[in-house]
Amino acid sequence: MFSKFRKKATKVTPPAESMYEENAPEEVSEEIVELEPLEEDDDYISDEEWEKMTPEQRKEWEDGEGDGDEQDEQDDPDYLISSPEVVGFDSIEQQQEIYEFACEEIEEDESLLDFGCGRGDLYEFLYKQNGQAPKYRGIDINEPLITTGLEKYAPDIDLEKQDWFSKDLTGNSDWCVNIGSLCTRYDTSSADDMTLIAKTIDKMMSLCTAGCVLVLFSSYMPKEVREESFVISDPKRVFDYVMKKYGQDTGNVILDHSYSDSIYKITILK
Repeated sequence: MFSKFRKKATKVTPPAESMYEENAPEEVSEEIVELEPLEEDDDYISDEEWEKMTPEQRKEWEDGEGDGDEQDEQDDPDYLISSPEVVGFDSIEQQQEIYEFACEEIEEDESLLDFGCGRGDLYEFLYKQNGQAPKYRGIDINEPLITTGLEKYAPDIDLEKQDWFSKDLTGNSDWCVNIGSLCTRYDTSSADDMTLIAKTIDKMMSLCTAGCVLVLFSSYMPKEVREESFVISDPKRVFDYVMKKYGQDTGNVILDHSYSDSIYKITILK
């Protein structure tokens, strides 16, 4: 989500032409030299193997998802429970900063529905910030993260594996928040990114009584840190949609691009 993905560096060293290359023919020893077997290089892949891979497999390999050390981390139960990277952040500090940025308008006694909640880490952030258990409900389609969150924050947290467009998603909260869950496509629909964002805003507005907050990737993001999987939106276009549909009478829409050039927050008050 907010992580800066780095592609695996692939440095291929050409093989030596001959171990005797610098010796004259008459100087070459006839002694048989036993060579140690070459170690398997996880960072190397042959042209033949590359051609057999699907585009998705190539991207996974380039992004380092096939790397042994990273896989060891992800197989570690503590990685799923506590790592900020697994929910899309570079660090715990960045995660806390963005949560604070997103929740500036929300009062401690107000309830909220967290769209794309992951493990429900926002619950813990609000608990520590306010010194009391928040009125919190989280939904996400990622079942392993929901299961992890239920175990980590038991017994009081309310998390549910749920598609936020489902007709079964009902009930009102004071606020609906979406912190980065629209920064990458998880759905399989053919709708364009702006349509997905607009539909999500409409769904959030139908389930809140005070307002909703979204943190999104911005079209002002520098090109060198972009990834193909990112959902990048034009803040002006999103603001225009929201203002025309929800803010014409009262002007109750706030666009905040102060955190960085890569992300922005849009708040819609009812």
